[in-house]
Amino acid sequence: MTDILSIGKSGLGASKKSMEVAGHNVANANTEGYSRQRVKQTTGVPITKDGLVMGSGARVHGVERIDAKHIEQRLVEAVTGHEYNRERLDQLEQIEIIFNETESEGLNKIINKFFNSFRELANQPENETMRSVVRDNAKLIIKDFNRIRSTLDDQARGVDKRLEREIVNINQISYHLADLNKKISNLEALGGESGDLRDQRDVALKSLAEYFEVSTYHDNKNNFIVNAEGVGTIVCATEVQELAVRGQPAETSSNGMSGAVEIYFKNRPSGFISEKFANGKLASLLKVRNEDLRKMQTDIDQIAYTLTKGVNAIHSRGFIYKPGISIEGENAHEFTNINFFKDVSSSENAASEMSLSDEVRNDLANIATALAPNAPGDNRVALAISKLENAKIMCNETATIEEQYLKSIGNVGVQTGKARVDTEQSEGLLAQTRAIKERITGVSLDEEAANMIKFQHAYEASARVLKAADEMFQTVLGIKR
Repeated sequence: MTDILSIGKSGLGASKKSMEVAGHNVANANTEGYSRQRVKQTTGVPITKDGLVMGSGARVHGVERIDAKHIEQRLVEAVTGHEYNRERLDQLEQIEIIFNETESEGLNKIINKFFNSFRELANQPENETMRSVVRDNAKLIIKDFNRIRSTLDDQARGVDKRLEREIVNINQISYHLADLNKKISNLEALGGESGDLRDQRDVALKSLAEYFEVSTYHDNKNNFIVNAEGVGTIVCATEVQELAVRGQPAETSSNGMSGAVEIYFKNRPSGFISEKFANGKLASLLKVRNEDLRKMQTDIDQIAYTLTKGVNAIHSRGFIYKPGISIEGENAHEFTNINFFKDVSSSENAASEMSLSDEVRNDLANIATALAPNAPGDNRVALAISKLENAKIMCNETATIEEQYLKSIGNVGVQTGKARVDTEQSEGLLAQTRAIKERITGVSLDEEAANMIKFQHAYEASARVLKAADEMFQTVLGIKR
């Protein structure tokens, strides 16, 4: 009689545990990263009685988490790739906005107006109003070059600030992973169920994978290791290797700007690892800062430098004219060799430093139009400057200033378009991988509802076994009376 009671009791326990797990699944159907669980149930150890081998009911060995490690790894990789493309697209779109010409004239149009004003001055070389127009248009060029270069610099510094914030986030996630490793290890050592903690660890891993490629494994001591591909170990069991950032001087920074930050391990400050990140947000931010933004800064500086040098080379050969003053003999040098723009020594930061020469800023009469002294009607210098508009003086004398400018911003458009396509593709791949994982490890409410009915009936049946055993026992007791 006791065997029947034990069998019935084991059935009750197994059904009750299965009901609990099914209820837990239903409760977490909408929990991010949750993997459904199921009871590991087997038959009890058979016993031999009166020469017969008899069953001893059901045994619950624990609760297992439905896992798909290969899909989980694919999902982690998809997250990394998508975050790289998405971050790159966001940054490139910001660069595009800098050259957006919807609300104002673009730099190329302003440059054209500048050369056109010199062309008009060539038609009226003695007209002071036209000289004022030339100087005003030059100020517009200077203002736009300064604006573009400073905005590019601001975006690069914004990337530095983003890197500082993201490193803080990475370290927080790493410590969270280490804490989860400790909890999982302690719980499993006591025979507890760690499925929920493992789900949390997977979610944390995907958060970390947004920043760089992640790989995981267990070492020979069963410690859970998290690696940043190409960089090294970030988390080993409960130990964390913190990342840090530090600004660099302009001469050693990777983008030529003072204060640009580099990434390193906090306990190894001498070795920078910025360039080792191959994917994710960090690699994307660094690529935009060191390549895309740097190229635009260099291109704009080169255009400003070539324009400045080209105009100055012609303007300095001309002679200014001041009514009533004759240019002759030793005083001739006072009326020539005057730069239109302030001279720059190199193309580095030329767009930021571009400005009018002091002579032209202070006196309109210092705008030269003549190639010979004492010739107020001479327009050869003004005409020569206007012709710079169509002169191939850029890119080894293969492009005009306008062509080189349009080529530079066109390249940004091409890169942005490619990043947009890559983002759409990686987003689709990510959604597809998530859907596959959900089908394998996610909770189906219909399935769980059916399971709950099944477990409920099993529980009721086990209760009937106990009831039948009790009735049989009462019958036996009644015989003895």
